[in-house]
Amino acid sequence: MRTRLFAIAAGLLAVGAGACNFDITNTNQPTLDDLLSNPTRTKLAAAATGVIAGARGGIQALIWRLGSTGREGINLSGNNQPDFVEPYFGPVAAGGSFGGTLWFDRYQHIRSINVYLAALGNAKDAAVDPVQGLSTQEKAGARAVANSLKALALLYVVETRGELGAPVDVDRPLNAAPAPFVSEDSAYGYIVGLLNGAATDLTTAGATAFPFPVPPGLGGFDKPATFLTFNRALAAKANVLRATAKNGCGGTKATCYAAALTALGASFINPGATTPTGFQAGAYFDFSTAQGDATNSLSSPLNEFTFYALQGNETDAQLQTGGAKDQRVLDKIAAATDTQRALLGSIPIPGELKFVMYFSGGQADPGHAIPIIKNEELILLRSEANWFGGSKAQAILDLNQVRTNSGKLPATTVTAVSADSVFVKALMYERRYSLLWEQGARWIDARRFGRLGDIPPAIPGGNVPPYMPVPQSECDARNLKTPPASQDVVTCNPPTS
Repeated sequence: MRTRLFAIAAGLLAVGAGACNFDITNTNQPTLDDLLSNPTRTKLAAAATGVIAGARGGIQALIWRLGSTGREGINLSGNNQPDFVEPYFGPVAAGGSFGGTLWFDRYQHIRSINVYLAALGNAKDAAVDPVQGLSTQEKAGARAVANSLKALALLYVVETRGELGAPVDVDRPLNAAPAPFVSEDSAYGYIVGLLNGAATDLTTAGATAFPFPVPPGLGGFDKPATFLTFNRALAAKANVLRATAKNGCGGTKATCYAAALTALGASFINPGATTPTGFQAGAYFDFSTAQGDATNSLSSPLNEFTFYALQGNETDAQLQTGGAKDQRVLDKIAAATDTQRALLGSIPIPGELKFVMYFSGGQADPGHAIPIIKNEELILLRSEANWFGGSKAQAILDLNQVRTNSGKLPATTVTAVSADSVFVKALMYERRYSLLWEQGARWIDARRFGRLGDIPPAIPGGNVPPYMPVPQSECDARNLKTPPASQDVVTCNPPTS
C-alpha cells in the first residue's frame, strides 16, 4: 500500500514535551494561545492535521531500534555510536539516546494531543456559531480520534518499558511535579480506558463526519463508525499485552483475554483472509517525498549501507512443502547488491541481506506507508486470546490461517492438548515473520512470554536487554537513584502503584 500524508499545518501544535515536565522552549506560544483562546473550526482542523501527522513521529526509530534489540535487523551506517552498539553489547544506558528516543517523542506527541483536547473543549457550539463552531457530534468524534492516538502513543511507551511502568497522568502544567509512574498493568488499564472512552464518543458522533480531513493511511477509517473498528483493534492489542504484563488484569489474565476477544469482534478483523491484500489491510502511517512531509527512511535501497536484515531471519525460517523458505521471508528479504563488509565497531555482523517490505515495484520507496495495525496481526491476537481463553481449537485455526496462507507453510503441529509453552513458541514464530521489521514484535513477545533466551545474541559476548531504560532526566526529576546495570540495562527502577 502506498499512501501520502497531507501537509502538516505550519506551526500549530509544534509544542515542547511538557507532558512529563520536560523543559523545552516553546517558540510557538502566541499561535497556541490563539488556538486555545479562539479555537475556530478552521484552526482546529489544522491542529488535528498536526496531531494525526505527529502520531507517526519516532515510528522509524522504534522499528529499527527494537528490531535491533530483537535481532531482526541492524543499522550498519556507523554514524551514531554507541547508539547502534548498545542493543548488541549493552548496557543500554539511561543517559543515552537509544532508549530515550523512544520516550521523549511519544510524550511530546501526547502533550500536543492534550493541547488540542483543551482547545476542542473551548470551541463554540455550532448552535452559537454555525460557521466556526462545532456540533456535539463533531466534538465527540474529534475527541475520540485524539484520545485513540494518545492511547497509541502510550502503548509504544509501555510495551518498550515493560515492568518499569510509565507515567500516564501527564496533562499537567509545566511547573507541576512530574507525573508519577504507575505499574505496567495500570498503564495498560489507562490505555484501555482511553480507548473505551473514545469508543463511546464515536458512538455519540454517529454518522456525523469528522471536522477535519483524514489521511489516506487511515482512509478506511475516515468516519466515526469505521474509525471505531480501528479503535477496537487497538483495544484488543492493549488487552492482549496487558494479559501478559506483570499482574496483568490484577492477576486474572482471562479477564484481559476476554476483553480482547470482545474488542476484536467489533474491530476490522477479517479472519477469513487468504491473500496478501487481505492480510495487509489495516491502518497505516503515511509518508511521502512532498516538500515539508516526512519520508520512510526504512525503505533502504539494496545498495545502501544502512539497514540490513540479519541472517537469522533466513536461517530460522521454516520450509514450505517443496523446500522453499517461509513465503514471508521470500517477500520481505532480498540479497544486498553492494555488501557491507565494514563492520560496525566490534559487531561481527556483515550487511548481506536487505528488507524489502517497504519497496514498491521492486525498488526502494521513500513514500511507502508503515502499518500501525493490520488484519494479519489481529488474527494472531485472536489466536492468542482464544488459546488462553479456553477455545484452543479456534486458536489453532487462526494460527493456521496465517501460517498456511501468509507463510505458505504446512499446518502447525500444535494440538488442543499441547502445552501452553508449545503454543507460545508457535505463536511467536508466526508473529515474528508476519510483523517482521514493523514494530519490534519478536523482542516484545520474547519479554512478555519470558523467553528472551530464545533470541540468540548474534555476537560473541552479546546480550538481549529485557526493556528500554527510563531516560536519566526522568529519573533525576523524581530523585530516583540509578543502580549499577541490572540485566544489561542502566536505569532507575521507578516505584509504581
